[in-house]
Amino acid sequence: MLAGWLAAGVGIQSDGDHRLLPLSDLAPADADAGFEGHAIVRRPSLERGPQHWRDRLDPSLMETLDPFLPTAHEVQGDVLLVKLEPEVEAHEKAIAQAMLAQFLHVRVVCVDGGVTGPYRIRDLRVLAARGADASTETTVREHGLDYSLDPATAYFSARLSREREGAMTLIKAHQAHLGRRLVAHDPYAGVGPNLGLPLQNGAIEVAVVGDLNGQAIPYLRNNLSRIISKSAHPEARLVVREGDGREWQHDPDVNRQADVLFVNLPHEGLNHLTDLIPLLADDALVLGWALVDRHQEGAVAARVHAVFDAAGWQANVDVQATKGFSTTRTMVRLVVRATTGS
Repeated sequence: MLAGWLAAGVGIQSDGDHRLLPLSDLAPADADAGFEGHAIVRRPSLERGPQHWRDRLDPSLMETLDPFLPTAHEVQGDVLLVKLEPEVEAHEKAIAQAMLAQFLHVRVVCVDGGVTGPYRIRDLRVLAARGADASTETTVREHGLDYSLDPATAYFSARLSREREGAMTLIKAHQAHLGRRLVAHDPYAGVGPNLGLPLQNGAIEVAVVGDLNGQAIPYLRNNLSRIISKSAHPEARLVVREGDGREWQHDPDVNRQADVLFVNLPHEGLNHLTDLIPLLADDALVLGWALVDRHQEGAVAARVHAVFDAAGWQANVDVQATKGFSTTRTMVRLVVRATTGS
């Protein structure tokens, strides 16, 4: 098709097994004039709406607010979270309505004041809702699994979604190595995404999960119970605990049992390792994530190795950067294959 014949900003339509390409005023009206026998049909055009939520704001606002408007946002289920600069707070309602109009799958728009308190819960304030339901409770779908949660009461981040998928590969390999289903411990489980895939795939015999945040516990229990009931191993046993994961080492029911241990506490997890090692079975896989200064992977690996060595364990430690977190810090993946040597 010659340049200029295709109409810009107009959608392609379906007509049975055919696709209708929109023509501009420059295209000839005669089907025999360059269309190689294809017919010309007349249909009302499908005009594309605004391509960005900013395009829905009043142009007069854009003149003054453009440098301060958010360039990113996060969606959890049907709840949109956005950070706003002080310069645009007077127009936050207009911004929220523009986002609702642009993102038809979003039900609620919230301003995100950042994480606060010991449980690192997001400080959320609802700006606008579609209809009467302004609740921040929602359902997130990840890797085909549903997790019910409320970002205002329990921490969840999609940033580690691909990491959780990679963890499944490591767990399957460890299952093959041991030749049986595994016992997995997740003391910082939040609403349960670390163990969703392993449970769904039937790799886990017993899952011991917990969180210090009591408001996360109902979501954690319900999410993983639902996954187990529809999994490849519905007889898997789920044990849910509330409280500090460092105290688990004093409970003989969970001590020395974990074939797999998750340490997903990015800001503090490295400091907890000494208290978590007593949970490990004789041949164990430890999967963790930590926020560290950039280019410090080698130093982190040495630190972790020293902790296991001091506890009398043989450990193969691998630390890899996964993504940048800020200009000075990065998220790293920690994989430890640990044995007692006995």
